[in-house]
Amino acid sequence: MLKRILLSVFIFVNIALYFYSYDGATFIEGADSSQYYLPALSFLESGKFIRGGDYLTFGPPLYSIFLAVPIGMFGVEGSSIAIIILQAVLLFLTGYIFKLIFLSIYSGAGKNTYSILLYSLIVLNPNSLITAHLVQSETLFTFLFSIMLFFFVSLLNNVSLKKLILIGLFAGLATLVRPVSLYFLIASPVFLWFLIKILSKKVDKFKLFIPLIIGAIVISPWYVRNYIEFEKVFYTSNAGQYLELQYIQLKNKGSGWSREQGEKYHNERFEEYLKIKDKDQELCLQHKKGWACNSALSKFSLQLILDEPISTHVKALSDSWVTLLFAGGASNIRNYLGIEGKKAIVDFQNSPFTGLESIKDYLNKVNFSYMSIFIITTLFSVITRAVGVIGIFCLIKNREWRPYVILFLGVVLLFGAAYLYLGQSRFRVPLDPILMLFTVFGIIYLKRKDDKYK
Repeated sequence: MLKRILLSVFIFVNIALYFYSYDGATFIEGADSSQYYLPALSFLESGKFIRGGDYLTFGPPLYSIFLAVPIGMFGVEGSSIAIIILQAVLLFLTGYIFKLIFLSIYSGAGKNTYSILLYSLIVLNPNSLITAHLVQSETLFTFLFSIMLFFFVSLLNNVSLKKLILIGLFAGLATLVRPVSLYFLIASPVFLWFLIKILSKKVDKFKLFIPLIIGAIVISPWYVRNYIEFEKVFYTSNAGQYLELQYIQLKNKGSGWSREQGEKYHNERFEEYLKIKDKDQELCLQHKKGWACNSALSKFSLQLILDEPISTHVKALSDSWVTLLFAGGASNIRNYLGIEGKKAIVDFQNSPFTGLESIKDYLNKVNFSYMSIFIITTLFSVITRAVGVIGIFCLIKNREWRPYVILFLGVVLLFGAAYLYLGQSRFRVPLDPILMLFTVFGIIYLKRKDDKYK
């Protein structure tokens, strides 16, 4: 009965969101959506991944292949509803996967009720819901990464070669959607060694590398493709551009610079750097995302970041993690529904950051509709996160559950470190199921405390 109610509410909410959105919002409001659907169009036309006349190197291809199915059937304009349906199904299945993860960890009283509660918190999470309505890769990535985590948790209960292979398979597929999971794939032998040691299980050390080997095999065709096209082995060429954005954000949040100031300073210094290194100055200044300039841009941007004082890093990192963990996706909801106020956030992002004063000025400019959405989504994040902290304490306290909390906290910390200063609500979508799992264990702990004193 509860499952049917949840499914009905989920369908109703998704229909309501789509009904009140404006035409084309799925593509227009999806962050970097052209990065995905242009290669999808090219793939359908020629079997190659080309974006804006250049070969796709900025990201991996799997989400573009995913988009190619509905776009091939209905065209770009007619495919938005199909994309939403597909991604909504993936979100619902992600909730189901984490329900299974929860049931494999918790077998106490009320397990079915708590599992449905977790299911609800995942699929009705405002941040995840709105992301499923946009051309963004996080929903597909979260689905694949969740399957990998399911097999990882299952492996902790019963080590087998099949599960090790499946971990590598789905970690590799997730990496073909978003490169961030490459960090987890590389770190997987360390995760396995540490967790198995805690569980006092004996496993051949070579087997710990099986997920890494399988994952490497899965993503290797993209390396091969890049080598064939460019005669150089690399996975993506986004590191340089990503580090440049990291530096601009570091200066914005850590030193109070505007984004324009940070970008101008970076460009001027990069031009000087290219002259000294005798690189093709014009090419790299005009085509920073190009694979040929990725190495130079990466080294230069990283050096600028490392030259900043520790206090600047602390301020920027604090802002990033607060945004990552507590932003509720209100801006995406507002944009998707066509509510006024987008200019206010753009001005806020581009202006020098002066702490509470900047936030106060921004809040004075937003309208009532957006403010209502912002309050509701932020309260959802803050409350679930606060209860989640209690859940982490509960998991750590229980010796039997401790390996699981180490695994999940490790994933959260690893992804948080990878996002660095660019924390955004959409980047949290792959972490939200884990954070909701912590929340449910927090509720279990509070319920037990309450029963104790009755």
